[in-house]
Amino acid sequence: IANRTGPPTANALEAMLRHARLAGVREIDTARAYGEAESRIGETLRRISSPESWRLITKLAPDVHEPGLDIGETLERAAISLTESRFALGQDALPVVLLHRFAHRHACGGKLWRMLLAERDAGRIGSLGVSAATPEEAWAALDDPDVAVLQVASSLLDLRLLRQGFFPRARELGRTVYVRSIFLQGVAHFEEGSLPAFLSGMKKPIALIRSTAERLGVAPRALYLAFARELLPGAYPVIGCESPAQLTQLLEDWASDEIDAAKLAPLVEMLPTLDADLVDPSRWPQEKVDEKPLNQTHSRSVATIPR
Repeated sequence: IANRTGPPTANALEAMLRHARLAGVREIDTARAYGEAESRIGETLRRISSPESWRLITKLAPDVHEPGLDIGETLERAAISLTESRFALGQDALPVVLLHRFAHRHACGGKLWRMLLAERDAGRIGSLGVSAATPEEAWAALDDPDVAVLQVASSLLDLRLLRQGFFPRARELGRTVYVRSIFLQGVAHFEEGSLPAFLSGMKKPIALIRSTAERLGVAPRALYLAFARELLPGAYPVIGCESPAQLTQLLEDWASDEIDAAKLAPLVEMLPTLDADLVDPSRWPQEKVDEKPLNQTHSRSVATIPR
């Protein structure tokens, strides 16, 4: 939502991947629905390293199943999605495949999921999982023993799963959890007074976070990152960045020991649990329904917010 520069250039993408590699990053999150992301990532990795040396996490195309679609066409679309991901990423076996829509777990009486299990058992998929859009979906996925990997949303602005005890339970069950929206898709980076009107309910929490950061002598983004590092043990953060400079800042803040759990605790206690209408981007209003950003697939989109 805060991106004003668009996708990175080829040179910037290569620089970011090289820097990430040197910093110890070995995982990349992508999806069929993210425009040319898979092909650009695959092409760049083939130039600078072996794609097999990374753990690439992708998602099944979100339109593999729609109302009215029969089983045959659903399974064909799923097969095409997997084939295209393998080709784009340059991997015969996809390390991790997530359902982009949790509802597809039970599509066609469960036959879509059984097809994916067969792909996993045949060695063409490493691990299967789901991208959960809501806490309810996250808990339902946690109850499914075949869901080895979950991607969920959590941040200082979205404390629902933290306060529900989701992360210790996931760790207890041995699930791999990736946490996205740590900056709530860039909302955390808005300057004071520039929040869209429909997000005005976030003004006070964001102001509280910024005042805490000022008191502690750190950038606000450091608090958001420290939240994931200190309070979500065992979970892996999914961080989006647009430039090598941003990546450098993020890596420095992630490695910093200036903020620990004890310093974060008073802030977290003061922050409210915000309503889903505020923290779920799929519920945000849009002006132009025919424009979709590359990292969103819901009919209502953050990329259509008026500038």
